[in-house]
Amino acid sequence: MMDTKESLDAILYPKSVAVVGASSDPMKWGYMLLNAIKLGGFQGKIYPINVKAAEIGTILDLPVYASVKDVPNPIDSAVIVVPAKAVASVFDDLLVKGVKGAVVITSGFSEIGEEGVKMVESLKAKAAGNFRFVGPNCMGVTCSTAKYSALMVPFLAEKGEVAFVSQSGGYGLQLYLRANALGVGINKFVSSGNESDLKGWEYCKYFADDPETKVICMYIEGLKEGRKWYEAAKEITPKKPIVAIKVGVTEAGSKAAASHTGSIAGSDKVYDAAFHQAGVVRAGDASEMFDYVKGFLYAPLPKGPNMAIVSNSGGVAVETADRLVENGLKVPTLSDAAQLEVKAVIPAFGNSKNPVDLTANLDMNGFLNAPEIVLKQPEIDGMITIGLGTAIIKTMFPDVDKDSRNMINQ
Repeated sequence: MMDTKESLDAILYPKSVAVVGASSDPMKWGYMLLNAIKLGGFQGKIYPINVKAAEIGTILDLPVYASVKDVPNPIDSAVIVVPAKAVASVFDDLLVKGVKGAVVITSGFSEIGEEGVKMVESLKAKAAGNFRFVGPNCMGVTCSTAKYSALMVPFLAEKGEVAFVSQSGGYGLQLYLRANALGVGINKFVSSGNESDLKGWEYCKYFADDPETKVICMYIEGLKEGRKWYEAAKEITPKKPIVAIKVGVTEAGSKAAASHTGSIAGSDKVYDAAFHQAGVVRAGDASEMFDYVKGFLYAPLPKGPNMAIVSNSGGVAVETADRLVENGLKVPTLSDAAQLEVKAVIPAFGNSKNPVDLTANLDMNGFLNAPEIVLKQPEIDGMITIGLGTAIIKTMFPDVDKDSRNMINQ
């Protein structure tokens, strides 16, 4: 019996992979996937599979085989991009070959109705106990550690500590690329598609035990086996953050989700309550999701509820204090001894109590020294520093940017 971890290890860290439905046409998925795997720097064996192998010969300098059964060496994982009605026979071949995991890119299953549901049930019956599979109706997977990009685009984040699971294929892929531009390194990306076999909660449990993953983020249209997902999330979030976008919150969005990946969106209020109870951080959109992810990666959780604020603007400090208290945290006044230390490094008209107001001045002494003084106080568990004034400084000194660019160019 193949367990989930063994299958997902084979899917994300394969030593050998077969692309079933490989093509010599650069405009077809079978070519794009093969090309992406090669260009990503994958160090394992790659086997293009096409029934017209004798006619094709090679693709991208790789010998083509008519079936995975014809490959003389073991195959860990298969990426399948043949028409939906041909996938069942491919699964038969995978069983004979002893493949450990598969990614079914092909669409045309449960998202199209009853006929598709019957086809996917047949696939699940064949795979049961033998291997697990991603999809169908997905964009593929990546793993930067393995230099493995089984996508239509040859891209891998250079490094990262985030695992991203997306039910949407095209949008998920765009978010995967966008994350890199926003400074979020996604080490592993799974386009989960219809989740006919491997479900969202199983990915969560896998990444919860993955030492390379510090944050799990998800794009969700609807949860398959929602109770299991809830129980898994509730167990995981005290140890590792889960950040999720949940779409399909309106009637129109719910209908779109059903036709897209066959997901039932469900009541948004129920999802909201379940996320809250399970400790899942819900983001309103992609930008907010990646902001949360960056926060978890680069701003460690405080040891307790007592927060300090150091800012050069009293207004934003007050606003921040309000938000902290509204979210169950505290902003305690610093001790008299601590205030004396702070007063020594800030202007006489500043505020040393907490929030610490450095006031609007260009003396960097306070910014360089006050945070260190504040953070060492035993009554403070965490600190937020806020520096405002970039626009003001650029207006006051318009040549600063130009001089900086000139220095870089020289």
